[in-house]
Amino acid sequence: MYKIINETIVQRLTDGAFIHAIGDMQDSRDYQEWLAEGNTPEPYVPPPPPIPATVTRFQALAVLAAGGYLPTIKTYIATLGEDNITRLAWENAADWERTSPTLNALATMLNLTSAEVDDLFVAASQVSA
Repeated sequence: MYKIINETIVQRLTDGAFIHAIGDMQDSRDYQEWLAEGNTPEPYVPPPPPIPATVTRFQALAVLAAGGYLPTIKTYIATLGEDNITRLAWENAADWERTSPTLNALATMLNLTSAEVDDLFVAASQVSA
């Protein structure tokens, strides 16, 4: 059994070896023979995009608006005192860091999992003004 890595390389899954898909080496011939028998390699699956460490305020707001989270966040922020650190960060931070305690407190308030926050950061990183 094999898995496609790119246009010229496959991985033999029995031992993890990377081999040339086409060539004169025995591994390449074995692969071509395996294909000729009607077998199909596993497709290439690209790795997930990296989680950005930081996004801009605009990027964060755009994704939160698109996800319908802004009304809930604004209602929550309005309940906080003017000197509350979460409110200050929400109203003044130019950038949002993925590891921010404030951001993670808001995520908890919204019942978002860590993976969902990661997804929002990836989406936000793709927003441009």
